[in-house]
Amino acid sequence: MPALARAKAVESILSLLAPGFLREQREKERRVSAQEERLSKIKIACASKPHGTRARYAAGCKCMLCRAANSRYETVRALARKNGDANPIVSADRARRHLAELSAKGIGRHSVHEACDVSEQILCAIIYGQRENIRARTERRILAVDEGARRGKCLMPAAPTWRLLRELLRDGYSKVQIVEWMGGKRALQIKHGEGARITAATAMKVERVYNLIQAGKLRRTR
Repeated sequence: MPALARAKAVESILSLLAPGFLREQREKERRVSAQEERLSKIKIACASKPHGTRARYAAGCKCMLCRAANSRYETVRALARKNGDANPIVSADRARRHLAELSAKGIGRHSVHEACDVSEQILCAIIYGQRENIRARTERRILAVDEGARRGKCLMPAAPTWRLLRELLRDGYSKVQIVEWMGGKRALQIKHGEGARITAATAMKVERVYNLIQAGKLRRTR
């Protein structure tokens, strides 16, 4: 039996007896292929870099200038490891979960990028599973981002804000008074209902008013 026919026969048998195994193998092949394609693109990009850079050395150049650049790079890395600042390759799973948690709170990749200085391209690759591994330093930067990175125009669930508002309304504060304390000039216009979202700026204004009232620094005038 020819090799190709034998391989197809084996694949057919595996698809019947162990479909899960076959799916895992195909997914593994897809990931390997994607990684090889990414490395190939990186190598092509590095080949256009000038001599005397680590990138050009990584592309395969072994001239004196590129070897010197690589030597400097390795020296810096060795010193960092000695000082406890190693930067090994780690799984991107923790960073991906953290980015998903931030997204659920209305903090998107643009805000994360501004907060941790990790490029949006890398963040996108992590979010969509295109990058399975990242450097430990990149992971630490992403995990350090918290709700303080939220920008004014970011959208977030309205439910927590409505819980604060309902408590204030039950305590006898009017919507007009709350809007004045928020610095607004129009009636309170905050969407409610399942899935409703508001801007982070509005949520922060309501939370600020609520905290000031609880601290006794704001009193009813109406």
